[in-house]
Amino acid sequence: MALQCEVDSKVFLALITADGPGMMHITGMVGYHGKHGCCLYCGMQGRRKQHGKHYFPALLKPLDYDVEDCTHDDIDMRCLPIPSYEKYHKNLCIVTTSPNQRQYRAQHLETGILKPSIFSGLDRSATLGLPHSAGSDIMHLAALNLPDLMLSLWRGTIDCTRPDDRSTWDWAVL
Repeated sequence: MALQCEVDSKVFLALITADGPGMMHITGMVGYHGKHGCCLYCGMQGRRKQHGKHYFPALLKPLDYDVEDCTHDDIDMRCLPIPSYEKYHKNLCIVTTSPNQRQYRAQHLETGILKPSIFSGLDRSATLGLPHSAGSDIMHLAALNLPDLMLSLWRGTIDCTRPDDRSTWDWAVL
């Protein structure tokens, strides 16, 4: 039975989800391949191969690794950086006020932000705000990424580059 009355309600956006590439478009961040590619905006810096452009979220620095701007110390997984609303918005302001294209590219590399999110215009009281409302892509992690990586690693078919050599992988048993 209808109550025949007006109800004043307020929608609250708690969580934004999508797959990895989708989150990049929704949040305006660089995505998982960026130097600061965490979709949760935790601040963890990635590492890349020499002359490579794709960053990887490696917690430990490889032995004899000397790639410019990627030689930061190991990151203790028990003390991962915590996402910060204030840091995100400060960095967003830096990126959006870049005076030219060269500065913009340098700033989005250093901050992990490409553009304002489509959700940036929402009232702060109606959302957790970025980066706190961004979810991670754990569906693909558990269902696609990890099984693919682990099976190709165990079978010795995963891509590798020098000086690594598949013939030395005594643990590749499948």
